[in-house]
Amino acid sequence: MSERFELKHVGIEDPSEETGMSGFGYLALFECEVEYRFSTEDMSVEEAKIYIQDLLNQLPDETINEICKKACAWKNLKMTSDTADYPPGLDGVHGEDILKFMSVGEVDLYRNPYDRNDNTFGAILGGGTAWDSENGMEILIRGRKVLEVREYLGYGAYAIWSETDEIE
Repeated sequence: MSERFELKHVGIEDPSEETGMSGFGYLALFECEVEYRFSTEDMSVEEAKIYIQDLLNQLPDETINEICKKACAWKNLKMTSDTADYPPGLDGVHGEDILKFMSVGEVDLYRNPYDRNDNTFGAILGGGTAWDSENGMEILIRGRKVLEVREYLGYGAYAIWSETDEIE
């Protein structure tokens, strides 16, 4: 990324929760503006910007391929398990073409809740899919590693780390 990432309209998300911050910025994978949310107890605004710029907006091909692979597996399972009406062409889509059937509106950024010295941040990209519009979607990432692509469960940082995780 040639220019420095900027987070726009940064501010406290909820006045009753003074550590919850949010701001808006570009997400390269989905080529759209999203709301980035994080806690100032977990990271500074500058750390959030660096993670977004240097990791989330520069995902290596292996990471993108893993997101697509996991999304296609979920899509195939969902489409074989129910009889909903799906958009034309969805059943045969694979690889990066699956991204056209997904959308992201918010990205929650986290630090390991079990080890505050762990410098690896995590993110949950939240949005929707054409194959599961009812439940929403989460893409769970720790550093650059894709953990899951699934329906929205809302576990936050505890979906990314467990008490047994060691510093990577």
